[in-house]
Amino acid sequence: MSSQPISTLKAAVRFGIWEWSLADNVLMWSDELYLMLGLVPQSVAPTLDEFVARVHPEDRASMATELGQLRTGKTQITVSHRVIRADGEIRNWKASACARLDASGAPVRLIGTAEDITDDQERAARIVFSDRMRSVGTLAAGVAHEINNPLALISVNLELMIETLRGHPESVWNSVESMTQELRVGVERVRNIVRGLKTFAHADEGNTGPLDVVHVVDLAIALVRHEIRHRAHLATDFGPVPLVPANEARLGQVFVNLLLNAAQAIPLGAADQHEIRVSTHEEAGRAIVEIRDSGAGIPLAIQPLVFDPFFTTRPIGEGTGLGLTICHNIVRSLGGTITFTSSPGAGSTFRVALPPATPTVKAPAVTSPTGTAPRTRGRILIVDDEAMFANSMRRLLSREHEVAVENSGRAALDRFRAGERFDVILCDLMMPELTGMDVHSALMELSPEQAGRMVFLTGGAFTPAAQRFLDAHEGAFFEKPCDLQLLKATIRGFVQS
Repeated sequence: MSSQPISTLKAAVRFGIWEWSLADNVLMWSDELYLMLGLVPQSVAPTLDEFVARVHPEDRASMATELGQLRTGKTQITVSHRVIRADGEIRNWKASACARLDASGAPVRLIGTAEDITDDQERAARIVFSDRMRSVGTLAAGVAHEINNPLALISVNLELMIETLRGHPESVWNSVESMTQELRVGVERVRNIVRGLKTFAHADEGNTGPLDVVHVVDLAIALVRHEIRHRAHLATDFGPVPLVPANEARLGQVFVNLLLNAAQAIPLGAADQHEIRVSTHEEAGRAIVEIRDSGAGIPLAIQPLVFDPFFTTRPIGEGTGLGLTICHNIVRSLGGTITFTSSPGAGSTFRVALPPATPTVKAPAVTSPTGTAPRTRGRILIVDDEAMFANSMRRLLSREHEVAVENSGRAALDRFRAGERFDVILCDLMMPELTGMDVHSALMELSPEQAGRMVFLTGGAFTPAAQRFLDAHEGAFFEKPCDLQLLKATIRGFVQS
């Protein structure tokens, strides 16, 4: 009889039974077992050889060993194994069997059940993965906050140093200009790494919007650059692409996984001989991201399995086999596709295609004024519990404005209660005792006009409440270390209004 696959019943039936008479070697399957194998009931002879042919080759030996124990005195077994359905899909089964004995104690009949546990395993693995990612996210948010505050201090003082040195003779400035530029590059590199950490720390799936794919790829590269640099030269070729509707953290997770896979396909110690190339371009209106490596490639025999759950070629304990499955699911949920080509010994290319976002009207960006634009001296209050950062900001801004500093929300509110008013209030979002959100709420009662002049600064330690506040807040908001020229331009806008 010929096999007839049923592609529409991949997991509709999850439990079947079988019975095997050892005396006459007759094996019977229930109709459900046929369906679990993707077959029309009774379409093939239910022989032992037929069933073994559908067990994954790597699991056949262990199954034969377990069944053999039933013949030699053991009365019950439970074993997990994989089967290959008629349509080629690999499913995970849990099989139980018991032996019926004759009067002499010899087994005469085996009765068993088979349960498809693939979906349960995926759900359990996703829960564990989600919990682990949540823990990593909490840690990442804390690390980002602790790094960003001193990094903001360095950034502000570097800007002060540059402005001061520019006032010296040209020979002095020329001798330190290259050093200050290198410091700026170093600060920006750390900033990008921390920005990537913060992206993964706040993986709110409901928070989606038009995203710049190149920006997300850049964040992913910053996070995995250390994995790549000892294995390959990294090359980028970023062509223009449309914005895509996605969640930054989830899309970033896709590119991090693909970049790590590309790096791990290349052995350590030969970085000068290998390349990982990341490119973007537009094709038929869609954003295309390609990640190409010159690594070992994927063997032809396992290429159909790379997106299957729990499939991994890494040693036990080094991979869950869910990375590419999760990538596939995320991209598919965005209406996109993820495909690959691979040549054993010559590397692989993974290709992500994403649909464009619906065009939206975007608010104009705040730009720095030209050198001839009029400047008005304003009154600024800086509220930040990081005293060194607040004092550095005061030194930087006091060249243009009158600046006061408070290191707590309570002290700042005392000024407003005493009748003081400011053109701009630069306020840290997360502070002990009273947060920036608390200060804003109190000012809405004391002086709504002053609440509307608050500009929030944050090092990145968002609580869910803080994230909701920023999502709803229509005013200005800067992440530390911020673009100081843009911050100055924003302050001038408030002062001149």
